[in-house]
Order: sequence, then C-alpha cells, then structure tokens
Amino acid sequence: MRKWLVFPVAVLTLSVASASLAQDGPRKDPDGIKGISPFWEDLKRGDNAYVARDYDGAIAAYTDALRKEPQNALGHYRIGEAHLAKNDMREAEASWVAALRFVGADHTLKGKILFVMADLRERQASYDDATDSWGKYEGFAKSQPEAKTYPATPPERVKVIATWKKMQADYALVKARIEKRLKEIDKKK
Repeated sequence: MRKWLVFPVAVLTLSVASASLAQDGPRKDPDGIKGISPFWEDLKRGDNAYVARDYDGAIAAYTDALRKEPQNALGHYRIGEAHLAKNDMREAEASWVAALRFVGADHTLKGKILFVMADLRERQASYDDATDSWGKYEGFAKSQPEAKTYPATPPERVKVIATWKKMQADYALVKARIEKRLKEIDKKK
C-alpha cells in the first residue's frame, strides 16, 4: 500500500522537475523533437500580449522577433495588426507593405495581407484605392485557389463602397443646398 502512495508522488516530483528544466532550456515542439526558434518564441510572446490587449507590448515582442528574422513577412503582418488595434493606420500600412515585400510563396499569408490592405483603404475612406485593392485581392484569390481566401468578399465590399460613394455625392448636394439657404437667410438679416 505504501508503495502505491509513494509512486504517484515520485512521478509528480519528476514531472515538476522536468517541467522546470524545460522552462530553463530550449522549448520543444509538441513531439519533443525540434527546438522552437527564438523568432517563434517572440512571436508567441507578442500574440499573448495582443490577446491581453497590450498592443505596445505586442509590438515590442514582434519587433524583437523581426530583429531575429527581419525578412519574415509574418512578423511584419502581426505588427500591422497590433498597430491597427491601436488605431494607428499609418504604421499598420507601413508594416503590411513590408510584409508584402517579404511574403514570398506563402499564398495564404499573401492573401491575408492583401485583404487587410483593402480593408485599411476602406477604413481610411479612400474609396477608389479600396476598390482597386479589393480588385487585387479578388484577382489573387482567383489565381491562387489553394490559398485560404474569401473570394465572395471583394464584390460585396465593392458594392458597399459604391453605396458609400453615392451617399457622399448625395450628401454633398444636400449640404450645398443647406449652405445656400443659410447664406440667403444671413443676407436677409
């Protein structure tokens, strides 16, 4: 009976000891075969900060990752996402432009970058640029069917942009009429 009670404690002690060693040494993949790269460690640290809504911390961690692999498009993409979460659209755009420059043959990541760039143009109310960007995304999605993309999104977004542009034009006419009437009233006074 005592041996039974001692065995689980010994296993627990061994597990705790090996866990602390794993934290001190290089981390391994789930199969325990290959060490996880310092780039991915920093990326994971950035992801944890992002999820905790510590966007400055996420940007710092992603920047650390990029110091290790400056031409890794994923790091630039993630920095852009953190900047967008901070509503810093200019920095997000700069990061995504860099990500596009380094993306290479990763078609799924390239699709994500093109998607967020089109969305960014729309957020900036740069509707002509947004329409062009959605067109690029749509062309990419059609040319790379193996990439994980959303091919139904561009036509839908272009329709929404057309609606916004029409509303702006209609509003401009209404605004001009209001201004004209206000000037007429001011002249009568």
